[in-house]
Amino acid sequence: MEQSKPDQSVRVAFLGPEGTYTHQAALQEFGSQPQAHFVSTNSIPQCFQQLENDHTIDYSVVPLENSTNGQVVFTYDLLRDRMMAGLNDSTDNNRVIPTIEVVGEQYVSIAHCLISPNDIKLDALPIYKKIRIHSHPQVWGQVSGYLEQLKKKCPNTFVERIDTASTSEAVSKAQLSPKEDSVLNLAIASETAAKLNKAYIIDREINDILGNTTRFLIFKRRSHTDTTQPANSKRVALMTFAVKQDDPGALVEVLTVLKNHSVNMCSINSRPLNSALLGRKWQYLFFIEYYKTKPKTNEEAFYSDMSNSCSSWCLWGTFVRNERYYN
Repeated sequence: MEQSKPDQSVRVAFLGPEGTYTHQAALQEFGSQPQAHFVSTNSIPQCFQQLENDHTIDYSVVPLENSTNGQVVFTYDLLRDRMMAGLNDSTDNNRVIPTIEVVGEQYVSIAHCLISPNDIKLDALPIYKKIRIHSHPQVWGQVSGYLEQLKKKCPNTFVERIDTASTSEAVSKAQLSPKEDSVLNLAIASETAAKLNKAYIIDREINDILGNTTRFLIFKRRSHTDTTQPANSKRVALMTFAVKQDDPGALVEVLTVLKNHSVNMCSINSRPLNSALLGRKWQYLFFIEYYKTKPKTNEEAFYSDMSNSCSSWCLWGTFVRNERYYN
């Protein structure tokens, strides 16, 4: 991604607290910079708000998708809402120019652990009448098979899932929960989160699929102008668009634009649009990523055709394909 000069101080917002996988992604991206300062936030929306409103923050790191569980819908919806909010300020060619842009990506290997505030053994769990397991909502789909096996090992125990804002917060919540007879509070989080909170790991690598990976995006304000670019690197663009809903074949028309301009699309996703804002339900915003290989002159023709085919669209930025993508 775009790197600041070595002697400049860089402040990076991330989904905290320390020990989250987002913290790990931020460290992978900026940890080698001696002047990097990491600012913990309480939620994904706050990661965006800090970057947009606090000009002491230079970058923000947010999760986008998981190789097992798919989209992090919080992030997709925040991008959607920002594009829709910018429609009134869009240019004559239906293009929305956002105030922030994506400039990088990171990949973090996810190795979940079952964590306890107390030093207990896994085979002691069946003695409890109730086990509360705290974790981020995105985690449940990654460990569903493990939790089913855990329930079978504890047939007389009620297992309750409790959502938290982050995996690291899950460990804190488990530690701070009131102690009750026959009730055990546990967390699912990383080994790093357990160490930071001085908690105990009672089972490791509990993911249903080993090699599980989460992808993160790095954003900056569009007005932030450090522009040192790695040379000769494969670049990816992130774009969102809405189709002309009442036109037959509207989506096909947009995809034909991509084909006609030899755009190599590497992903496509969608999220529902705000029905109250648009006056009807069942409309969607599409998210595409594609490899950016065109010279600037050809890009302008591509953008012009997108404007003619879409009701609105937004280019969120381009970034270097991270080498971890291929691992």
